[in-house]
Amino acid sequence: MNLVLQGSLGYAAGTWAGLTLASPWQYWSLGLLGFFLLAAGAWDRRKGKALLQLAFLGCLFCAGGLQAGLRVPAARRMAPLQGRTVAMTGRVVPGSVVRTRQGGMAFLLDEERGRVRVFLQKASFPLQVGRVQVAGSFLPPEGFYNPGCQRPEERAAIQGEGGKLQSDGNHFQILTAVPSWQDRIWLWGEAFRRPLRQSMVPEESALLEGMLLGGSGQISPEVLRLFQRCGLSHLLSVSGSHVALLLGLLTGTASFLRIPRKAALPFLGLILAGYGVLCGLRASVCRAVILGLGTLWGKAGRRRAESTAFLGLAGILLLSWHPWWILDPGFQLSFSAALGLMTLRQPAAEGLEHFLPGLLARGLAVPISAQLLSLPFLVHHFHMLSLVSLLANLLLVPLLSFCLTGSTVGALLGMAGLDFLSRPVLAGVSCLLRFALWAGKWIAQLPGTQLVTGSPSPWLWPLYLLLVLGFLGKGWFLPRRERLRRWTLAAAGTALCLEMLLPRFRQQPFTAYFLDVGQGDCAVLVTPEREIILVDTGGLNGKFDPGERILVPFLRYLGAEKVDLVLLSHGHQDHAGGLAGLVRWLPVNELMITQEKGSKYVKNVLYDRKLRENVKIVYKIQTNQKIRRKKSILEIVEAPKTQNEGGEENENSAIVRVSCQGRSILFTGDAPAGTELAAAQKPIRSDVLKVAHHGSKTSSEAEFLTAAAPRLAVISAGRRNRFGHPHPETLDRLEQFGIPLARTDQEGAIKVIFDEWGPVWYSYRWQQDCF
Repeated sequence: MNLVLQGSLGYAAGTWAGLTLASPWQYWSLGLLGFFLLAAGAWDRRKGKALLQLAFLGCLFCAGGLQAGLRVPAARRMAPLQGRTVAMTGRVVPGSVVRTRQGGMAFLLDEERGRVRVFLQKASFPLQVGRVQVAGSFLPPEGFYNPGCQRPEERAAIQGEGGKLQSDGNHFQILTAVPSWQDRIWLWGEAFRRPLRQSMVPEESALLEGMLLGGSGQISPEVLRLFQRCGLSHLLSVSGSHVALLLGLLTGTASFLRIPRKAALPFLGLILAGYGVLCGLRASVCRAVILGLGTLWGKAGRRRAESTAFLGLAGILLLSWHPWWILDPGFQLSFSAALGLMTLRQPAAEGLEHFLPGLLARGLAVPISAQLLSLPFLVHHFHMLSLVSLLANLLLVPLLSFCLTGSTVGALLGMAGLDFLSRPVLAGVSCLLRFALWAGKWIAQLPGTQLVTGSPSPWLWPLYLLLVLGFLGKGWFLPRRERLRRWTLAAAGTALCLEMLLPRFRQQPFTAYFLDVGQGDCAVLVTPEREIILVDTGGLNGKFDPGERILVPFLRYLGAEKVDLVLLSHGHQDHAGGLAGLVRWLPVNELMITQEKGSKYVKNVLYDRKLRENVKIVYKIQTNQKIRRKKSILEIVEAPKTQNEGGEENENSAIVRVSCQGRSILFTGDAPAGTELAAAQKPIRSDVLKVAHHGSKTSSEAEFLTAAAPRLAVISAGRRNRFGHPHPETLDRLEQFGIPLARTDQEGAIKVIFDEWGPVWYSYRWQQDCF
């Protein structure tokens, strides 16, 4: 392995340690000094090459940890502003302006301390680029704390965001509309996009724009799901293939116009750097641009550039500029895939040629080598694998590459005013893209397209590395050590299978997870037999779907490939809005709903043919009904039949008691006091109470709390919600009864374990057990 690449791996490991371990900078400085002295001592020794290499790697490791430990994220720099009314001045990030349906506006403000997400309640004025001043209430970066999802602090640090600013729009001023050089590059990009939008339907133009310039904000959700199912999401992140395509077009054009090499290469380098700025300077973009510049440098000297050395150099440069990228899944996947292509493509092709024709072997070696090193990162971050990824990459990537080339040529012709040439080219691209999407839908519908792995063990990394090295005959596994290679393959493969399979058969106590879904309810129950029972699915206004963005990743984290039962307390969006997002990805054996008037969130599933196929049984629940599972019982304590005249839909909320092995949880939905008092006349004593209506003062009366007598109360509410939940009256009553309280708005997702010591709960926000 190239020494620069080895050094970059050491630097990356040090950067990760510096960000995740609370080590004082003095320790890193002492380590750096120690390894430097070791290198100086080994420099004059004839046999000190290995020691010198170790000292070199140690220096880079400590240097990475030192620079990462000294860097302060934007959110921490802006922490003193939280909760205050402040005025901020900065540049509008090009392409970030989004208008809301209510007449408001949201955009990113590039301020000197970091980026701020600005929300204006009213904004009728035009805005694209420029320097602005806005005043409003400053809040910290927000998100959801759930297992299987990235923590909001990490996401904000990766994106360089320090918080959000909420303004009414009256305290907003455009200081200057003169575009900066970054704005001008973005405006050129808009001119590039315009021919695509004029010649294609929005779905096709949005997809091509995302593949050409990065980003998926405008791509339809159906196409995004298709790319995820087929393992093609990497095409929506500008990477080496995009830069290679651009370099090929540029060098071909320069050769056609007979521009001298020395004059063309600097110009091509500037275009390449501008392309990186246009695509947003994300981690994968910067990595690809640096490698592209290395290729140009090699051409300038008429020699081949060392690709792995430039990859290592790119890693060191990028992590020195933005160390939090080491925590970004996109950064990890981009570098691991590039490293796999550079180092494993030839060995993989040679191995495949023993079984397949040469052309097919070389074609398969490209996606295989890219995925060999990125696979552990995919499992670690997404807890699943696409089993049709190789097939989709082999069949669809060539088609989509033709689409990228044709759309680039067509857009450039349109920018030049040659519409009579641009439109036929883009029409042909449109036909080819439709065929590619049709083929992708056919592949995605194949049975068993996804493998849910669950949260992997730390042993995944060394075992998988041994398996790959043994399979390719690298490292210790030289040809003369064939017996060692075979035994290692057998041992590592067996251990890896056991690590993946044993957790699925291991006994566990009855466990409940109250997920952090904002102002909504969503609870996941896991029985000792590993049955998955859901009570409500959450739901939020806007494009964010907690069913697809929170619930499905969490169930994959658990290793669940299906849901045994979903019970909806009632049909409000904050309880049933995530149902469709769940059903799109995972089958549901049984769906239980109340007898209220039809909820549109339930109808979206039952009346959609594709979604309905993923739900086997649907039935309505009734009061006093008991549903017996293997070792658990669901008791429907109260289930109002119809909505009272003039009443609210909350009055249709069911109260359900779930018991398992002598432990029980009482779910109340948004039930008002009247429904709770009716339930209080029945045996509802439970270990855990999910407090009704997010802790509203209309519920949790003293008589009901006396009947339930919980040992723990859980309130699911959104942070700083506009309703003021939970209300002080409810909190006071819980305190008067001496009931311990756990809140998702303060603790994030809450895990409750029922064992011999009773309900013990765990906060995923603060990463600690609570008793």
